[in-house]
Amino acid sequence: MEVKLRIIAPLQPLMDNLESYTYETFEKDPIKYDLYRQAVEKALKAKDLEETVVFMLGAGRGPIVDKILEAAKNVEKKIKLYAIEKNRSAINILRLI
Repeated sequence: MEVKLRIIAPLQPLMDNLESYTYETFEKDPIKYDLYRQAVEKALKAKDLEETVVFMLGAGRGPIVDKILEAAKNVEKKIKLYAIEKNRSAINILRLI
């Protein structure tokens, strides 16, 4: 059995804008996004605040943003959400949310 090893450089999302296909690959993992939603729900329930400010740094095309909004609705908590993204292509998609 022959094994070929190919080493590739890691993604550098702080330096480079990710391509659409890279976001698509990330977004194919629904379990990860559901775990984010569950974590946000727990965090919002843990604090008895009138309003919680949430910052999503590196929001990408918005699947985590959607889950944050869903979590707030599920636990009936008011949030103010700031989605921060540097990739202009992703920002255009975020604006549609």
